[in-house]
Amino acid sequence: MAIPGSIPNAPSVLIAGGGTAGHLMPGLAVASALTERGWPSEGIHFVGSSRGIDAQIVPDAGFSVTLLGGRGLTARRVNLTNARAAVSLAWATVRGIALVRRRRPAAVLSLGGYAALPATVGAVIWRVPLVIAEQNAVASATNRLLGRFARAAAVPVRGTGLRREVVTGNPVRPAVVEAALGAGDARAQLGWPADATVVVAFGGSLGSFRINTAVWTALPSLRDRDGLFIYHVVGKRDWAERPPPPPQRPDGSRVCDWYRAVPFDEQLPAALAAADVAICRAGASTVAELSVIGTPAVLVPLPIATNDHQRRNAEELAATGAARVVADAEFDAERMLAELEQMLELRRPLRPERLSEETFGRRDSAQRVAQLVIQHSSAVPGSVVHEDRSPRKHTT
Repeated sequence: MAIPGSIPNAPSVLIAGGGTAGHLMPGLAVASALTERGWPSEGIHFVGSSRGIDAQIVPDAGFSVTLLGGRGLTARRVNLTNARAAVSLAWATVRGIALVRRRRPAAVLSLGGYAALPATVGAVIWRVPLVIAEQNAVASATNRLLGRFARAAAVPVRGTGLRREVVTGNPVRPAVVEAALGAGDARAQLGWPADATVVVAFGGSLGSFRINTAVWTALPSLRDRDGLFIYHVVGKRDWAERPPPPPQRPDGSRVCDWYRAVPFDEQLPAALAAADVAICRAGASTVAELSVIGTPAVLVPLPIATNDHQRRNAEELAATGAARVVADAEFDAERMLAELEQMLELRRPLRPERLSEETFGRRDSAQRVAQLVIQHSSAVPGSVVHEDRSPRKHTT
C-alpha cells in the first residue's frame, strides 16, 4: 500500500551519508555509475550533513541534496557536548524518517557515518530496500547498527563485520581511474621533471600537522639529494603555519625546482599518478586511490580514527607489499627519511590492476556497487541497463 505523501512517479534512489570527503566521494562515484547505467540524475537524491562539504559538492556534481543537522559523538562518555550532539542527531533522524516516508525511494544506499543514520533508519522503518556501502576495513557504527537490515553490504575487503558482505572495493572518482590510465603522461601534464624521483606528501583537505612537520623538518636533508622532487599538499589548516622556503641548492637551482608546496590540490589523483612514493594518512578513499593508481606509500594512520579503522586500512595495503605503516607517535623527520629510503627501493612492486584486485581499490568498484543497488531496488526506471554479472558474494 502506498504511503500518504509519497512521490508516485519514477523510481528514485536515496544516497545517505556525507559530511566528509571519505564518505561523500564514494557516494558520488556510485551516483555517477547509476546515471551511466541509465538511472536519471533527477531520480538520485543525497541526504547529507549541514556541517560538511555536501552543500557545495553534491549540487556541483549535478544531484539534489537534503542537508540535515546532527554530529557524531566525540567519545563514549556523558557530557554536555555529547548531549547536544545526541539531541541534534535525534531531530535529524526524525526528519530523515519523514523524508523517506515522503519520497518512498526504490532503494536507500547508506554510506555510513553519523550523516547516514537519519535516512538509513527511515529505510528500516518504512521497509525500503537498504544497501550498505562500507568504505573502511572496519565497519562504522551506523553500518554495524543497521547492517542487519540491509539486503547487501558492499565492502572493500572481507572481514568488516557486516552481514551479507559483497566485496566490491571502495568506489573511487572517475578522475582517479583516468589518472591511473594516463599515469605515463602525468609528469608532462603537470610540468614536473620527467627523470626526478617524485615524492608526494599530503594529509587530506585540512592537512596533517604531523606529516607537515616531518616534511618541513626534513627539508634541509632533502635539499642535498640530487634528482629528488617533493610535492607537498600542506592543507588549508596549516598553510599559514608553514616555515620560510628552504635555501637554494648549492648548484643554484631554484627551490621550486625540487620542492613545491600548495594549500590544496583538487587534481591530487594526477599527482599520485606522477609520484614514485606518497606520504599520507590512511583514510579509506586515500587507500583506494593509491591501490587503483598503484602508488607505493608510507602510511601514517590517524590515531583518533573511530575503531582505529585507519590502521586496519593501512595494514590491508601493507599486506600487498605496496606500503609501509608508521604509527603517528613515531613519525618524525628522521623516521620519514628512513622510510623513504625503503620505499624508493620498492618503486611500484605490483601492476596497478593486480594491486587493486588485492585490496581496497578496483577500477570498476562504483559500477559494482551501482549494480547491487539496481539488483535490490524495489523498482527501476525503464531506461536502466541491467547487468547479468553480479559481484562475487562472500558471507560471514
